[in-house]
Amino acid sequence: MKKILKEHLLNQHMLNNDSVDLYEIFHQLKPTSIYTIIDELQQIKQELQLTTKLSPLISQIEGLLPTLDSIKEPTDKVNFLCQEIDLAHRGHSMSRYIHLVDSHQTFTPKVDIVLFGDSITEWGPWQDVFTDITHVNRGIAGDTTFGMLRRIDTTLAVKPKLISIMAGINDLSQGFSVDSVFENYTTMLTYWQENHCPVLVQSTLYCGNKLAHLNVKVTELNERLEEYCQQNNFHYLNVNQVLSPNELLSNEFTCDDLHLNARAYATWIKILQPKLDGLLAKN
Repeated sequence: MKKILKEHLLNQHMLNNDSVDLYEIFHQLKPTSIYTIIDELQQIKQELQLTTKLSPLISQIEGLLPTLDSIKEPTDKVNFLCQEIDLAHRGHSMSRYIHLVDSHQTFTPKVDIVLFGDSITEWGPWQDVFTDITHVNRGIAGDTTFGMLRRIDTTLAVKPKLISIMAGINDLSQGFSVDSVFENYTTMLTYWQENHCPVLVQSTLYCGNKLAHLNVKVTELNERLEEYCQQNNFHYLNVNQVLSPNELLSNEFTCDDLHLNARAYATWIKILQPKLDGLLAKN
């Protein structure tokens, strides 16, 4: 792949442009992880001592570089960059979370289904697919089960007939234990059960190669969730059976080893839609 990338960079991008087009390169080389492509591009750039940027956009670090001119000590420069990037990332994530929760608390149409989760839910094409089912998308990218617990009131505010939840991978990637994720999960399930709202639990999805170290914990979490659902009268759908039958998310379904592409959603929806239809028919 490095030879293909090198030829592509030199002949179509590096010699004539200030930056490359990652979108175009990805679609020429898929299925390949975008991180693999970026790593390879950076290696070629360093090897040939090129100045071509990997994106026309100004990155967060590039925006901070001019400020470093006034800082003399190398260690102080590194500390400054780390601090500013950390603050900016946390501020951006919390700002987005606050705005979305505010919107979810304010706009509460009565619906059949609430889709509750993180980015995998938020970025789903539900509006285009469930045209005959009233629903709201209550996924928030980057959210954990702790954050979902804090905003759980938004799920019942729309008086749904059914709640569908998928969660947990962000907790595990942040280093939280399976025990803590499972405890938050069961707290949410108990809340909905006490409010007489049926729930469909969907398996936490496996990751691809870059995040494969999380998959042992994903297996443990799913086993515990499935057993809990069976024992406590909750519905459970194993999405991994169609997306990751070998306990690893394929590049055919993702560009970053975590988030899903259209093919993945289409495959998932084939087993999800009849499940939702059946559960709604009972209610």
